[in-house]
Amino acid sequence: MYQFKLQALLDHHHRQEEVCQKELAEAQRELTDAQQKLKCLKKDKGENIQKLQARQEGRHHISDVLIFIDYIRQLSRDIKTQTQQVDSASENVTHKRNNLIAIMKKRKTLEKLKEKEWLEYQKKMLQVERKFNDEVAATRHIRKS
Repeated sequence: MYQFKLQALLDHHHRQEEVCQKELAEAQRELTDAQQKLKCLKKDKGENIQKLQARQEGRHHISDVLIFIDYIRQLSRDIKTQTQQVDSASENVTHKRNNLIAIMKKRKTLEKLKEKEWLEYQKKMLQVERKFNDEVAATRHIRKS
């Protein structure tokens, strides 16, 4: 009976691949969330700039205008921070993807080796069977003579 010598290692790589796929999916979700938050912050900043411009055209207290300016500055800082988080999340996705690719290559290499060994085993068993059949035929031939 054929048994692949490195089956435990192949099984380990399968499990690692599953874990890496889950980690990649989580990293991609985090990236999407960070990008969505950045998009919302930029939209909020744009809307508040328009509101500020509308207030500046009308006659409003300077304190109202200063509140808008301070809020827009805070949004700018938040956008900068969120942009850094998006960049970090993007790097994390790239890292997780590269890990997954490396593990998949190892697994595929082992699977090719397993297939090659399986074919060699089948070839060897076929040779053994032929040899046995030849011996049986030779024995029958000797008995008939």
